[in-house]
Amino acid sequence: MLNEWKRGMLTFWALGLVLVKPRYGLEIRKEIESSSQGSIRMGVSTIYQIMRRLERRGLVECHWEKTTQGPPRAIYSSTDAGREVIRRYLLEIFSPESPIPSALGSLIGRMNAVLSGDQK
Repeated sequence: MLNEWKRGMLTFWALGLVLVKPRYGLEIRKEIESSSQGSIRMGVSTIYQIMRRLERRGLVECHWEKTTQGPPRAIYSSTDAGREVIRRYLLEIFSPESPIPSALGSLIGRMNAVLSGDQK
């Protein structure tokens, strides 16, 4: 089950990255690994599986770009549907008006207390 949650988080993260700027797969992977300070490591195929799933759902589109070295790169960018998913997620989950961040923060504190043995 933890893998499913990680996959969901990585999917949102990848979609957010290509919303900000069109990117190729390894660039997305490197950005996630770098910004997570190395705590998230992905196999090479993982990011492409995520991007194919987003593409099948119509949330990203892909075009091929020639490079001066090596084969062409698949460049991913957000579609209007992808932009809408991110917009709604940010409004409903992360906006200051949403009760969710506060509720999750409170729950995380209580869970940490239980897991550290401070509370039963």
